[in-house]
Amino acid sequence: MEILYQDPALLFVNKPPGIIVQRGYDPNEPVLLEEAIADAGPLFLLQRLDRGTSGVIFFSRLAEINARLTRQFETKQIRKCYVALCEGELGEAQTIDAPLARIGPISFGVRDGGKRAVTSLRPLRATAGGSLVSVALHTGRTHQIRVHLAAIGHPIVGDWLYGVRNAPRPMLHAAQVALVHPLTGQPLRVSAPLPADFLEAAAGRGIVSRNEDIPTFPECS
Repeated sequence: MEILYQDPALLFVNKPPGIIVQRGYDPNEPVLLEEAIADAGPLFLLQRLDRGTSGVIFFSRLAEINARLTRQFETKQIRKCYVALCEGELGEAQTIDAPLARIGPISFGVRDGGKRAVTSLRPLRATAGGSLVSVALHTGRTHQIRVHLAAIGHPIVGDWLYGVRNAPRPMLHAAQVALVHPLTGQPLRVSAPLPADFLEAAAGRGIVSRNEDIPTFPECS
């Protein structure tokens, strides 16, 4: 497990796809994130990523700072930016403000009366073969990015639940987390590069060249 940043209070790691964050009901599920970094000492997980999602995830190392971090989530001081590879050509930036509700045992959909969910999208590269999109979350609903992109006709490549199983996993990557350090009060940004399978899928659709530098991720705003 690649460590992206660590100090006595916080640990940021680059989560590979296929590793689960919270134990479900199946005892044969793949490696649990906490087990993969068990030698890091006592850890407190304050966020989650879907099994198929890669990228930045962080832990608190001190119980006494957990309330401060929770408060940052509540007041939107913690900002998370994602990069998604989606179907079709997403031509312009937009913000989706559409409520989400559970519609099945593991699925969600846009429904009146659901919980408010707001997602901002900005295309980094867009072709007929698909789009590389920067995503900023303004709310933190389960499957929010996946459902919102599917709702506007641009499901994430490989998203078997809301699109088509045309890749080994949904091509969604947590690119950056920005917060205020709970001990120092200083701003902290931690980023994770796009993984090889994501780049391969983007190259296969002609969105990027296998030999070129990938566009720099926009900072969380």
